[in-house]
Amino acid sequence: MGWLQSVSLLSLFFVCSVVLAQNDWDPTTRRWITTSRIVSKQDSNVPYSYRNLHWPVYKCREYIQDYDCVFHDVSIDRNSPGFYFGYENVTLNNQKRITFKNSTMRKLSETLVSSYRQIEVLNLNGLQIEEIAPYAFTNGYNIEDLYMRSNDIQKLPYNAFSHMKFLRVLVLDRNYVSRLPMGIFLNNPNLVALTINNNNLEEISDNTFQYTKVLQNLELSSNKLTHIDLSRIPSLHYGNVSFNRLTTLAIPVEIKILDASYNQINTVTGPNNYNLTHLHLHHNNLTENFWLMRYPRLIVVDLSYNELEEITYRDFNKMVQLKELYLSHNRLIALNFGTSRIPTLQILDVRHNHLLQVVRNQNQFDTLTQLYLDHNSIVTLKLSSNNTLQKLTLSNNDWDCSSLNVLFGSVRKSIILDSDHNCKPDYQLKQNLCCKVSEKPYLDRLMHHFHETSITEKLQRARGPCSANDTLTSIQSLTDYVNQHGGSRLLPSNPQLQAEINQLQGDVSGLTYEQSQNEQFLKSMHTEIDNYLRRYNVTKDELLRPSENLRKLLVHLKIRQMLKQQATYFYEFQVLSRRQETEAVEQENKALKAKLDAQNRK
Repeated sequence: MGWLQSVSLLSLFFVCSVVLAQNDWDPTTRRWITTSRIVSKQDSNVPYSYRNLHWPVYKCREYIQDYDCVFHDVSIDRNSPGFYFGYENVTLNNQKRITFKNSTMRKLSETLVSSYRQIEVLNLNGLQIEEIAPYAFTNGYNIEDLYMRSNDIQKLPYNAFSHMKFLRVLVLDRNYVSRLPMGIFLNNPNLVALTINNNNLEEISDNTFQYTKVLQNLELSSNKLTHIDLSRIPSLHYGNVSFNRLTTLAIPVEIKILDASYNQINTVTGPNNYNLTHLHLHHNNLTENFWLMRYPRLIVVDLSYNELEEITYRDFNKMVQLKELYLSHNRLIALNFGTSRIPTLQILDVRHNHLLQVVRNQNQFDTLTQLYLDHNSIVTLKLSSNNTLQKLTLSNNDWDCSSLNVLFGSVRKSIILDSDHNCKPDYQLKQNLCCKVSEKPYLDRLMHHFHETSITEKLQRARGPCSANDTLTSIQSLTDYVNQHGGSRLLPSNPQLQAEINQLQGDVSGLTYEQSQNEQFLKSMHTEIDNYLRRYNVTKDELLRPSENLRKLLVHLKIRQMLKQQATYFYEFQVLSRRQETEAVEQENKALKAKLDAQNRK
């Protein structure tokens, strides 16, 4: 019953919003009145200058929780002759938080902000905006929060935000902006948060944020950036430049959280920073980590998927609160904390490396809660019986069986999260881990390595002139000769073979054309899916396939349809209830009238 009541309340809200969307709010009488969207000369309820034009007039249709003005069903094309927003007397357009529903605005002109000059929060998300007029925000002096996510903006006017002295938050995610004009934020001294994720930015000049002295949040992920000097934004507290093409990262002096993952970074610069706590640099090209000493307050460090070869205690000995260290998928051949340890470290991930000897790290391993060692070449591991481990991975290593026996006496089996399935020859499966029995484990592995290397060298010498490189060279020479003399003229004596070749070439051409048509069709379908996502204001996940985003859209539309059906059912129920109430009142009126007539006759 409670669920039905909740659905009814939700449906009532939806119905009210639909009904209100058909009316107009009159600020002079504080009542809802019915108005026509297209103004004519005979309409006496609108200002004189409006009555002289047959242009659309869009007015606030609804109040919701976060906005005191909601425009419904606005449709403005780039070639629209003209339109109006609100009342001609701008003092009546005193709403401060404006948004849109089920609307499209291909070109953003100055009409909206010129009519509503008290705007503080303006939400233009998902309106398919393609162009911003140079003076669209000239009267936007009071705007503090501006949202233009999920549009088709390709270019920003150089003076787009020059009149917004109080602008604090600017969101331009999911557009097609390729560059920021010089001095675009010259007159925005109060800008605190800027997000331009999922655009086409290639480079941001060093002076772009010269006058934004309080900028704290900057998000530029999923662009094509090859250069941005974050150290020139000393006020920055949070930064995200992931999924770009950066090769150098300059860390600001005050930043606390920085995500620069999925780039091509091989150099990290910047002054000492005693505020940085979270640093994400996975999926880059780092080969050294000495620069970490400049950030002693780090709590989480993610250097996975890089090219690091060695990690020692001296790289972290100045860190006083490091808790999580991720180093998987590197080229580590040495991990040496020695007798020292990082007392605050709880999670250490060194999976998918080339580690062989990790015995010298026992003091550090004993104090961890999570240790991930799988997919290395580790032979032995020592842990004390009073270790604090809660999660441990060991599979895909080169374990010595006697070492595993000792290890299993020090750890609980329940904390081991993985296992081996197929072991190499001369290896055996012991408690779900492959191991080898040998008297001198490290010496045996070294001798085996030398043996394999020697066999490989002998095979290469035995091949002599028939090496792979020579074979490839011969094939290339033959191909060049055939191309030079014409492949078709080499076989004049076999017309049947030539006919088959021609037929195959025709088939290949047909298949190539068909493939191009299918690719073009698929591309158009992807574009159409993106357009529908923007139209219905559904967030697109760039990491998902278009089919998954389409599935999200279908779910959204299904829920929307269900709500509309519920609203319709509720409206019909209300009509039926009121009809029954009317009939009951009519019956009561008849009874009272009969009683009154009887009393009059008496």
